[in-house]
Amino acid sequence: MNKFCTLTRLFNMATGLETVPKMENESEMIGYFPFDEETTDVVFRVDDKRLHLSRGTLMQASPVFRKMLSSNGKEKQAEITLPEKSYEEVILFLRCISPREFVKLDEESIDVVLPLAHDYQVKAILQKCEDWLLTEIEFIVGEVTGHTKETQEKVEFFAKCLLYGTKHDLETLYIRALELLVPYKLSRYQHTEFYKLLPDKPKSQLLETRMVKIEKTNSIGDGHFSEEEEIGEEREEIEEGQEEILEESGISKTLEEFDPFETMKPGFKPKWK
Repeated sequence: MNKFCTLTRLFNMATGLETVPKMENESEMIGYFPFDEETTDVVFRVDDKRLHLSRGTLMQASPVFRKMLSSNGKEKQAEITLPEKSYEEVILFLRCISPREFVKLDEESIDVVLPLAHDYQVKAILQKCEDWLLTEIEFIVGEVTGHTKETQEKVEFFAKCLLYGTKHDLETLYIRALELLVPYKLSRYQHTEFYKLLPDKPKSQLLETRMVKIEKTNSIGDGHFSEEEEIGEEREEIEEGQEEILEESGISKTLEEFDPFETMKPGFKPKWK
């Protein structure tokens, strides 16, 4: 398991954001990927345990596996060792690839599967993980029953999604998470491991976007910015522009007597003094 995945999961477990994933015990996992004389043509060794797999299935799912398993004129390897990988996590990952298995994704399983799917460039799993996270975001925002979270929990989940979008090249997830984080104060998430693990570029984009919004609305905001202030500023800009036009035209009319929005109505006729 890579350093990013390890740190994220340790932080989640320490803060109570995530419990230890409910992996099957070793005896229950013996049934996964046994030898099949008709389909087994490659073996993965993980933690000194063997997984009997189909070369074709792996090569179709992942360009990394394709390169790893392709003979290129050389003798094909019958057994391949995956170092520094967790047996339980590889089992879950391979079950997501296998056409004979169905894995119902949730936040805990995504924390495990997503980094592996990124490492091995399995687009189907990456897309499924992104779709689940985006759907969960909308459930949280809409306060759907069973998905409600306290404000701090929401902010930390959005920060987590921003990190996942950055690390695993999930553009739609990145954009949505950034949009939802902007209204919140930095103090709500700067202490989280998710924010600390963010590269400098997305950090800068997040903070710059927030500063622009603050200047535009004249509101600090913590969860939302005042729409009234933003609308008021837009109206003020229109009024200032209209006043300049009136002055340039030599028309004597005070701003109080003139509503610039009336000019947008059909049949508008100005009533000058």
